[in-house]
Amino acid sequence: MAAGATPAARQVRIYVAFPSSGLFGSTQTYPLHHPDHHVLTNEEMLRAIQERCEGVEFVGQTDVEQAATTLANVERDVENLDGVLYFGHLPSGLLEMDLPTVAVHPLWSQWQYPYDAYAGHRVLTACLPVIPDAPEGVFSSRLDRIADEVRSLQAVVKMDGLKVLIVTDKPVLGQYEPTALQLEAEGWDEYERRYLENLEDLGAEAIARPQDEMLSKMAAADDAEARDVARQWMDEAAGIRGTNESEIRGSARLYLAMKEMLDEYDADAITTEGYGVFIGYPGGPIPSQGMPSSQLCTDGVVATSETLVDSLITQQLGLFVTGSAGFNGDYIVDEDNDKAYIGHCECPFNPYGDERRVPYAVRNLPQYPVDQQEKGGASAQVFLPAGETVTVAKISVHDRKLSLFSGETVDGEKLFPGWYDILCRTKLAIDTDAKSLLRNLDWRTFGNHRVVFYGDHRQRFQDLAKLMGYEVVEKDK
Repeated sequence: MAAGATPAARQVRIYVAFPSSGLFGSTQTYPLHHPDHHVLTNEEMLRAIQERCEGVEFVGQTDVEQAATTLANVERDVENLDGVLYFGHLPSGLLEMDLPTVAVHPLWSQWQYPYDAYAGHRVLTACLPVIPDAPEGVFSSRLDRIADEVRSLQAVVKMDGLKVLIVTDKPVLGQYEPTALQLEAEGWDEYERRYLENLEDLGAEAIARPQDEMLSKMAAADDAEARDVARQWMDEAAGIRGTNESEIRGSARLYLAMKEMLDEYDADAITTEGYGVFIGYPGGPIPSQGMPSSQLCTDGVVATSETLVDSLITQQLGLFVTGSAGFNGDYIVDEDNDKAYIGHCECPFNPYGDERRVPYAVRNLPQYPVDQQEKGGASAQVFLPAGETVTVAKISVHDRKLSLFSGETVDGEKLFPGWYDILCRTKLAIDTDAKSLLRNLDWRTFGNHRVVFYGDHRQRFQDLAKLMGYEVVEKDK
């Protein structure tokens, strides 16, 4: 992969080639009959795609005569290339190089190539006619689709060099996952070995650090800065319940410690033990990471509780393609209600991945007994919107698979009384094909957490899996 800046910031270099131009064969008479209709040039097609793709440097040629040298050019510069955008059927030599590739069929310029030849390769396909569709919206959607595929390629490329900070006393993968069910077929050592090997194949690096290190940074955090962070959370909250300013300030100190560790290790994402392990920490309870993780995810830095590295990788890929780190949580399927539920005590305040924010309340952790209700720091009760399409995904790095389903969010308070006081503080109910989900449930591969992204991103995640060489398991099909 090309060397450069941090994964999220560096320019992605994609080689472009056009083995043909204009209209094919007898279709060249088309302008005689339709002199007012424009036939696109290679330059115009590439320019329309470039305008939709930020952070991408397209290298290569639009000149058809240069296409004959494509394979040699890519081979010569492969160390500085991240992928290929090819307008036509891919030469076998280029296909065997197995670079992440978007193969566009230039309709009416070439006969179509059988796409089954791409099976087993990291190739996404698209179609762009050199005579634009009569409905303008159709042609524009084709360009958007190609741009989405390029962004998926970008996301996979950005994983190369990603540094994941794992704060745990049980290195490297931590306390919560793999679960006992995931370890049935092999012991911890073999599971972890394969996991880290596959993580390295993605270009990501795991950095494990002990919890004591985080605690020492919490203790040394600046009081005034922690007070400012806590005050901001309180001022912006729709309400505060079961906690107090002192506890909220404890979570603010944790937020500052997490940020400091990210900076110190030049890391891009962070996951800590959190919640149950924090409560039982030998040195005394650690404040909740609910508000710290929510704030970091809102700021565009993936921060996941319970050392859930699979969730973190899913969130990171989602952040690259959707703009949101998504809502990671425990996963329940309710067959009778035809619903799926996701719940945790953290969630970004911008679930759409843009400037829109949703209300949140600052709460205590639900795990604490009644006589300690104002203990445990600050967790987030985010009021996620109902009536919206969502995509639910989960990567299994160990098994190189992606679980995927979609549905529509519904108001949980209409399903169960006291919705926000049952288990996790933030919860989401999703109307979906629960019977299929339950029939296909695979906790042995994916654990018991899933990540929700607002919007219909199913195709984007399918594209990501294809470019990563992962199998897509559509659990609601």
